Amino acid sequence: MKLNKLIFAAAALLVLGCGKKGTEDVLVPEKGSYTGTVTVVYQGSDFDNENIKVDFIPSADGKTADIVLNQIRFVPNMPVQIDVTVPGVTLQPGEKDIVLTCAEVVPKALGGDYPRYTVTNLTGKIVGDEMTFSLKFGDSPTSFRGTK
Repeated sequence: MKLNKLIFAAAALLVLGCGKKGTEDVLVPEKGSYTGTVTVVYQGSDFDNENIKVDFIPSADGKTADIVLNQIRFVPNMPVQIDVTVPGVTLQPGEKDIVLTCAEVVPKALGGDYPRYTVTNLTGKIVGDEMTFSLKFGDSPTSFRGTK
């Protein structure tokens, strides 16, 4: 009889030990395109780029992502629109959002690196179908708000 109680107690401990104690369901970063407004502070005023497509491309392990701003102008008198990639943004998936952070990284555009416009202090989130982030390209504060 004691052996049965001992076996039952050991089985109960095994079942309890196999639960998901301390874990939470987190979002899995997924590739997507968002359309919205990129705002650049230029000479003390907001310069809005509307209907800009921003691609979100997570790495295979879901720990980082590249963010691509498509056909953007950073100042009103910029003669061409360019695609700019912000590589290696850190992702912190949670239950309801994915937090985006990057202290500093050199962006890529026109086939090369652009250290003059080093990205600093990128912070943002993906919540549902909405992406928001802010950063500085060199000395220019820049932000984005868009939806899938």
